[in-house]
Amino acid sequence: MSIYTVNIVFIIIFAFFIRFKIGGLRKASNKQGALIFSVAAGLNWILISGLRHESVGDDTSVYMDGYIQVNDYSWSELWLKFVAISVGVIGGKDPGYPIFEKFTQTFIFDYTAYLLIVATMFTGLMTRWIYKYSSDVFLSFLIYSILFFAFFSITGIRQTIATALVVFIGYELIIKRKLLWFLLVVLVAATIHKSALVFVVFYFLFNMNLKRAYLIFFLALWPILFIFREPISSFFKALAGLEEYGVYEGAATYTFTLLMFLIGVATIWKYKYIVENNVLSNTFINAYVLAMFFLPLTFVNPSAMRVVQYFSIFLLLLIPEIVRGFHGREKALVYIVLTALLVVMFFKGGAGGEYYFFWQSP
Repeated sequence: MSIYTVNIVFIIIFAFFIRFKIGGLRKASNKQGALIFSVAAGLNWILISGLRHESVGDDTSVYMDGYIQVNDYSWSELWLKFVAISVGVIGGKDPGYPIFEKFTQTFIFDYTAYLLIVATMFTGLMTRWIYKYSSDVFLSFLIYSILFFAFFSITGIRQTIATALVVFIGYELIIKRKLLWFLLVVLVAATIHKSALVFVVFYFLFNMNLKRAYLIFFLALWPILFIFREPISSFFKALAGLEEYGVYEGAATYTFTLLMFLIGVATIWKYKYIVENNVLSNTFINAYVLAMFFLPLTFVNPSAMRVVQYFSIFLLLLIPEIVRGFHGREKALVYIVLTALLVVMFFKGGAGGEYYFFWQSP
């Protein structure tokens, strides 16, 4: 049994323990239970992400080589390179990332410690985000564990940091309508991963009042976006930082696309309840619509998923609102079926793959 499976089982068992012994996982019914669960689940994922061996994750060893090389550069050299890349004097991308690495090295020079810092930064901010905005922290963490953990906590590092900044910090700045602070956060994140720039659009569309009829209209016409996916992809390449990604023959994300479409249908079905019971629900729905807008680009190149994920991560907040729209035995059935489907997706996807701690040999 892999460490991923053990952790999923732990999350489910611990959630049921809190739900029945302490009083619930919704802040409205029991803030203490929701907080205890959130901290425990977040800490679990921090340790699994931060203590992984360099062989775990497609790019972990590559990032380690870069981390070691940064130690050979002085601060002045890194700043000069940052400025030169930013103004286009020399080629390069994401010049802020080496500076972030160098900053962490002022405290401790150890790659495992660095992975723990990144994991704590991302998962800590996400845990706070989930606890503050989710109506069901268990579902949010389970969805993250199945759909997003493999990328944000195992594969990606630069975009993981960028997402922590623009989504988990930027979302609050958007709600408070602090445009200048939000743009500053986005610009900082964009120096770490250029794709963060795409999140700027959310500031202006986050609270757009999409009536159910508009949502139905969008979902009905959504297949048209697939017809124009290559021109749209070309337009957003520079903005999203995907210049190096060309057209892939046979590129597709069928399972995730089907899941997103079904979530749209469920959102339309329970739309009235969702918008009436959470003043922020419009923001979740609008993030979903933006994710759907960019999703056809993954059929041009799977790397476009990097753009989609800035918005699809709001599924952590939207899906619990959909489930909350059911009542009584119907809700219990939906809850059980959804949990079972997520677990099936987990095992169908290979149960997370091989995992080794940093002290183990692959």
